[in-house]
Amino acid sequence: MPLYYDQHLHTHFSYDSQANFIDYLENSTGYVVTTEHFDVANPVTGQTDAPDYGQYASEIAQLNRDYGNRVLKGIEIGYYQPKEAEIISYLAEKAYDLKLLSVHHNGEFDYLDDYVADMDFDLVFSQYLSELNMAIDRNHLIQADVLAHFDYGIRLFDVSRSDLEKYEPQLLVIFQKMIAADLAFEINAKSTHLYHHLPLYAYALELVLKLGGTLFTLGSDGHKLSHYQLAFDELKPWLKDQGVDQLVTFHDGIREFCDI
Repeated sequence: MPLYYDQHLHTHFSYDSQANFIDYLENSTGYVVTTEHFDVANPVTGQTDAPDYGQYASEIAQLNRDYGNRVLKGIEIGYYQPKEAEIISYLAEKAYDLKLLSVHHNGEFDYLDDYVADMDFDLVFSQYLSELNMAIDRNHLIQADVLAHFDYGIRLFDVSRSDLEKYEPQLLVIFQKMIAADLAFEINAKSTHLYHHLPLYAYALELVLKLGGTLFTLGSDGHKLSHYQLAFDELKPWLKDQGVDQLVTFHDGIREFCDI
């Protein structure tokens, strides 16, 4: 049975990280996959932020010569519907082992901009869910493997399970579409432990499992070494308690299931 490895990491190829591959490699065994940010029309930076694929592939090729072919290629696709054609064009003819599907912004603001916390929760969450729904609907063109941090749009809010239960019909539609699109559901350790959304993930997992979901990943969303495999020792037994016994990894178009 293969060993599980972190399915959500960033390095200096992401606009908001200065982490390097070597730190991850020298503090782990087995594979390392980085999922670099690709955000079109990013309101945080005022531009499209896309990793230089040629440089990314070249650095990984050198690292694989030095570290025994342990580094895999990945990308985190920030879906934004008005720029869908640009997203598809960038992804064309590029090879990745792992592709995450995310929604980070609405063209006006990133959902982690400080002032979002002062906005109306229902307005923000309704808009975010609509955008997430669209992203999944269009995944047949993007062909991502994993739906990342389903709660990104409300990370800045103090949210209870009962707050989410009001949106159960919308969440059920989204998770059913996610399963139909063959997307894995990510348990995001930054959300569960740094944004204190573990109860929200417990509720979401109930819904996904009830709908028959079988594909799950665990990712730190690490932007620095101290976040690498964040709280994995706690989250793995917690996942078993929720009824999840296996996690999935992606490598060269192949899925591998790992017992927790």
